[in-house]
Amino acid sequence: MFRWWLLLAAKGIVLLALHIGLLAWAGSFFADTRLGIDLDYTFSVMCADLVLFVVGYFFWMDQKYRCRTCLRRLRMPVAKGSFGKASLFSPPSLEWICTYGHGTLREPSAPLVGPAQTEWVQHKDDFWQAFEDAWRKD
Repeated sequence: MFRWWLLLAAKGIVLLALHIGLLAWAGSFFADTRLGIDLDYTFSVMCADLVLFVVGYFFWMDQKYRCRTCLRRLRMPVAKGSFGKASLFSPPSLEWICTYGHGTLREPSAPLVGPAQTEWVQHKDDFWQAFEDAWRKD
């Protein structure tokens, strides 16, 4: 789990360096950098911020679907539940599994109450624990 946060911090540092670099590059074209007064400079700063937000969004989406233990991408999305039998207590979800058996990321398919809350479930040493629920017959 510590490695996951360390990777997220490294991505944040890369974003900060990218932002500073873009602002320095945009400022090198203008002699007078007056934000809000000079329209060309203001537009270039706005474009630099837009690039920052887009790259940050893709960094976060990449980070979200990584294993908390080994930092590999999560694979094998498995749909669990159904919309026909959904309730507030058992909404349908999508599970992403680490191929090395470290854990499972559960995210609701339809956020019924509030924003979607993902849940990371750490597995013990048993790789097949992620599949046990799918084999049970109700």
